[in-house]
Amino acid sequence: MLMLSTKKAAEKIKKGQKGQVKMIETTMVLLVFVFLFALLFVFYTRFQLFEIDKLANRIEEERATSLLNKIIAMPELRCSISFGSAAEVNCIDTLKLLAFSSRAQNADEFSSLNEVKIVRQYPAPAVQTNLSCSFAADYPRNCGFWQLKKQERGQSRISFDTFVTLCMQKEASLYECEIGRLIVGVPK
Repeated sequence: MLMLSTKKAAEKIKKGQKGQVKMIETTMVLLVFVFLFALLFVFYTRFQLFEIDKLANRIEEERATSLLNKIIAMPELRCSISFGSAAEVNCIDTLKLLAFSSRAQNADEFSSLNEVKIVRQYPAPAVQTNLSCSFAADYPRNCGFWQLKKQERGQSRISFDTFVTLCMQKEASLYECEIGRLIVGVPK
């Protein structure tokens, strides 16, 4: 009788150990699945963040392009009809630009921008290209750029630019044009 009860007890212990082994196996399989799903979730999240970053960059570029076109089309800067065919392209009147640049630092048009600058590209200025254009700088011979809004120190930005025609009316039907580059700094 004693032998029979120890045999039954041994079988119960064996069954209990087999149950524990199966429970551990099931737990391990569940842990592997959880780990795999977590890994897939991390990769999916990374991919989505990359796509969101690409979309944000594209929107930022479209915004900057829109701002460039808005600045070129400003009536305060645009060439008048008296410039003839030059007025139809991206033409900026440099005399208007010169007058506008003196008050542009506080202009509401540039409140969302870090920097707005127009640089003379071709033909290159005669003497100094690092001198800002102003009425006092022997304009137009002795300057290289118009600073409409200065970048403040410590501000990070993304720059976008486009080429524009810079024209100055010499006489009633005579005007002189150059090529310039409009640079817009957008906050990051």
